[in-house]
Amino acid sequence: MVIVYESKTGFTKRYADMLAAKTGLKVFRVKELSKVNQDEEIIFLGWMKVGKIQGLDKLRKYNVKAVCGSGTGRTAEPDTEAVITRNKIKGKPFFYLRGGCFPLKELKSMDKIMLSMFLKMLKSRRDKDEKREEAISIIENGFDGVKEENLEPVLEWLNTR
Repeated sequence: MVIVYESKTGFTKRYADMLAAKTGLKVFRVKELSKVNQDEEIIFLGWMKVGKIQGLDKLRKYNVKAVCGSGTGRTAEPDTEAVITRNKIKGKPFFYLRGGCFPLKELKSMDKIMLSMFLKMLKSRRDKDEKREEAISIIENGFDGVKEENLEPVLEWLNTR
């Protein structure tokens, strides 16, 4: 078994490296897929954007046994079932890993434009709640939720195989 990951800002890479350190499994970026045998069992880790796990589609012909999605929310968004459906991973173990993001002022290009628009939309809503306030704070100030203990369900799954 190997670990394959897609990371844009480094938060998902940190999880892949932590998992490799704990398990002794080799780790590859998606762009290194040519080094992975198509029959090799894979644990895939990818960052999430609107419930879509980035990089996963490139592994459709590979032997993916479990999928981890990394995002800034406390839980998978919009919800776990929607993520499983959107990513066509029904029947595979799915694990959500809380990742992080850089502060808006450190972002560049389209990411900054899109997140600025999303922030404006969040701030304009009248129905402010704790979840929305947290989202605003994360976008403005950045957030790092990468923790070793978040990998415990993945490690438990590996130990039961």
